[in-house]
Amino acid sequence: MTATSFWLILAALMIDCEIFTTTFYLLAIALGFLIAAIAASLNLSIAMQIGLSGLFALLAVFGVRQWKIKHPRVDTPIDADDIGQRVEIESWIDEQHARVKYRGSYWNAVLAPNTEQTDHSYWTITARHGAVLEISPQSLK
Repeated sequence: MTATSFWLILAALMIDCEIFTTTFYLLAIALGFLIAAIAASLNLSIAMQIGLSGLFALLAVFGVRQWKIKHPRVDTPIDADDIGQRVEIESWIDEQHARVKYRGSYWNAVLAPNTEQTDHSYWTITARHGAVLEISPQSLK
């Protein structure tokens, strides 16, 4: 196996592993390996191949880190789509808990803080805590 093939195989392995991590750091290291493959194809010494690989990998990792700092990840809660949706009270369990119908199935619900049980039949989801919906009376428009 030639040195060029060795570096290309390492680069391919890093790219394959990147599919599972999705952080872009392994792509940066793969870039270093690709530079080493180019150096090997130019018949540069093994020390030069390793040095160039390390240098370009470090520069690429630094670039990825700077990009991630400038573009922070915005996580939206999975339940964000539920907030503001209308539910129908099926039955009251106690003063603060009810069974509601939402999206075709029955859910447990708890009243939002500072909310009292009323005879409204439709309520609005204000938060979701796991499988429990937090609800408040739907405002009349």
